[in-house]
Amino acid sequence: MMPPLLSPSRHSIQVIGIAVLAVLTTSGCGTTRWSDSKRTATEQLLISDAVERAVMHVDMRPLAGQSVFLDAAILDDVNDGKYLESALRHQLVASGCRLAPNRDAATVVVEARAGAIGTDRNDVLVGLPSTSVSVMGNGTSIPEIAFFKRTDQRGVAKVNLFAYERASGRPVWQSGLARVNTATRDRWVAGAGPFQDGDIHDRVEFAGERFALPWRRKQAVEEERIEAEIDALAERTDLRHEKVFATLPPAGSPAAERTMTADERPMDLPPVR
Repeated sequence: MMPPLLSPSRHSIQVIGIAVLAVLTTSGCGTTRWSDSKRTATEQLLISDAVERAVMHVDMRPLAGQSVFLDAAILDDVNDGKYLESALRHQLVASGCRLAPNRDAATVVVEARAGAIGTDRNDVLVGLPSTSVSVMGNGTSIPEIAFFKRTDQRGVAKVNLFAYERASGRPVWQSGLARVNTATRDRWVAGAGPFQDGDIHDRVEFAGERFALPWRRKQAVEEERIEAEIDALAERTDLRHEKVFATLPPAGSPAAERTMTADERPMDLPPVR
């Protein structure tokens, strides 16, 4: 006796079962390897932005046309000192200076130092922080309940330079202190967030979307103030400010010929701006 033929519905179920079994027996699993750098990108952006802005505050044009050697030995032990050194060389070249390959080939030596290059952070919470409690000898924790929370991180760069004649050691110029803070801010409101903005962001973001928030207008005003400071050049008289020394006699003058040898003659300084 021949077995009964399978109905179409039963046949379909068998085909699906065989297909599922084949997938289960031949499929595998994969993993993705994730890694984090020793320093976050946010930290690096904050520091590099602070360094660049601080260097932009230094007006090196009084040294334009001179052969300059940048002495950055003191930056060897400074975090991100090499980045600062490169930014200073860039600014010297952009200001019309000629970079000397070594100290002996230079007319002027510029010594650079950094008072601070780094980051710090502070947090503000309006609500209940995460708390550990003990109930009848059993430890438990209450999660954070935040109505409003803000985390601010800033990068700080403080730079100072001075220049002197290589041959005579006479002072030529000092930059004054250039100190710049850059910031990034994360905000949570009623548990939603973070809303991110700051100097290293070109917009307020939440899940990749642009927001027009009131504190962004305040930040725009601050950015305009910083740009105005960079463009403004004023006469300064103490260590915290730029100054061109006027103690050197003009090259070729009787005073210069009488007090110095040919190798020690002072350079021609441009007029004080």
